[in-house]
Amino acid sequence: QHYKSITFIEIMNRICCRLLQLRLSNARTQLNGSIRNSSVAAVGNNVKSAEETADQDRDAPETLEQEGELLSMSSDVFHTRTLTVHEAFRRFRPPRHAWLHSFTDLSKRGLVELHPVVFSANPRIDLIHETVKWQDQCVREDEIAYMRSELPGSGRKLRPQKGTGAARMKDKRAPHFKFGGRPLGRRPRDHGFDIDLNVLAAGFSAICTSKHAQGDFYLVDSLQNFTIPSLIGFKQLLNTESVLFVSGYEGLSASQNTEICFHPGVDLLTSETVHPKAILQHTNLVMDYAAFTQLESWVLELGQE
Repeated sequence: QHYKSITFIEIMNRICCRLLQLRLSNARTQLNGSIRNSSVAAVGNNVKSAEETADQDRDAPETLEQEGELLSMSSDVFHTRTLTVHEAFRRFRPPRHAWLHSFTDLSKRGLVELHPVVFSANPRIDLIHETVKWQDQCVREDEIAYMRSELPGSGRKLRPQKGTGAARMKDKRAPHFKFGGRPLGRRPRDHGFDIDLNVLAAGFSAICTSKHAQGDFYLVDSLQNFTIPSLIGFKQLLNTESVLFVSGYEGLSASQNTEICFHPGVDLLTSETVHPKAILQHTNLVMDYAAFTQLESWVLELGQE
């Protein structure tokens, strides 16, 4: 009986192993069939997508001419920009693009890729406030409260010391007189403070990002040969309250600066003189391509220091 029980157990084990082998083989055949079917379907989908893209490319010029998305391409430099961006930063910051407009008629001439460090940053209000506060404190000027010795006038005694019945006094510049000098006058001092360059770069990037996200950032081909009527005409094309133009070539001359004062809402700065408060004070920001590249490189260099 002992030998019989052992042989029976061995037989049952062999039967179970055989059943498991059959199940595994069936599962393998089903898996191979599904993979083969999926690969065939993927090839068919790729063929269909290739045919659809070919049809779209064949019909693309007509749709583009009808919609007016791209009228003319001035140069390939606007499409072959090499941006040095870290892979981790590019993973969490989606790429941003901006249309390159013509300065004469606001027509679209191409699509430019923006640097994600400058135009895809977090629009933090605290960094913007810190940047504007630093700028205001650096240019702050105190009013001077003149002391007794700094006021104009003579030191002659106003009346005799005795015999008048009035109080004793000397000259009119005494502190207890009206328009007299202050005993401890306010002196001008420097209210500026040191700001971290990374904070300044992050604040500038937050301002540029907010302008681009709100749709108030415009990129034009060139502002080299501008005139005051052309700036005013571009403002009328945008139909906005105020526009800040940033040129990468030259600023306003003395006569143009006097003329532009009679047209509120229009101002022009260079890439070297532009500051965060000026960008925030205007509704729209218009840059030419030269100022755009210079500003991007300046912010990137500022963040690396």
